Amino acid sequence: MFRPLSILILLSALLFSAPHYTVRLAVFKHNSNLKKGLSKFPPALRKTVRTYKIGRKTFVHTLPTKNKRLLKKILPAYRKHFRDAYISKTTLR
Repeated sequence: MFRPLSILILLSALLFSAPHYTVRLAVFKHNSNLKKGLSKFPPALRKTVRTYKIGRKTFVHTLPTKNKRLLKKILPAYRKHFRDAYISKTTLR
């Protein structure tokens, strides 16, 4: 009885942990460059951008989503301002 139950729990965890994707936009050392870069974005795109800081660097990315097709469609809009933007898998914490 224990073995089938443990396999069922493992499979359900794998099903519910679908990968999330995000667009990695840029990394900045200076906040003035970050503000200048983000000010060029249309308001609709600006709402999807999130930042986090590690040490002296500020990382800029979009909100995570499971819909990779949607990110592929809007990636050119991000690349107009950040030409090195790319789609990446991410883990949610």
